Amino acid sequence: MPKRILWDELAWEEVNEQVSRKVVMGDNLMMVMYRFQAGLTWPEERHAAEQGGYVLKGKFELHSEGEKHVLFPGDSYFIESNVPHYSYFVEQTVLIDIFSPPRKELIKEKGGFAPLAETSE
Repeated sequence: MPKRILWDELAWEEVNEQVSRKVVMGDNLMMVMYRFQAGLTWPEERHAAEQGGYVLKGKFELHSEGEKHVLFPGDSYFIESNVPHYSYFVEQTVLIDIFSPPRKELIKEKGGFAPLAETSE
């Protein structure tokens, strides 16, 4: 049965001072609305899940395999399984990440999932 997701009615969960999120997860798909603060670098990672996303607000750089893609509101991205990638958030950015299968390792108690992201000054 289809479900309507009312993102505005979901509370932001503060992961740390630089990252907040809202999570919706089913058996085979996970959607996460993230809010990243400007200057945050999300360290390189790779995972079995395919990842896609849509930028709602802000500007960030997606780096993978020696390429840099600058993304703005309205842009989307797709990252295949096990491809290393990292991001740098030029401005405060809000985006929706979609993972299949769900990355259940991201769902741990308060702050347990976030990698050691660092700010660049």
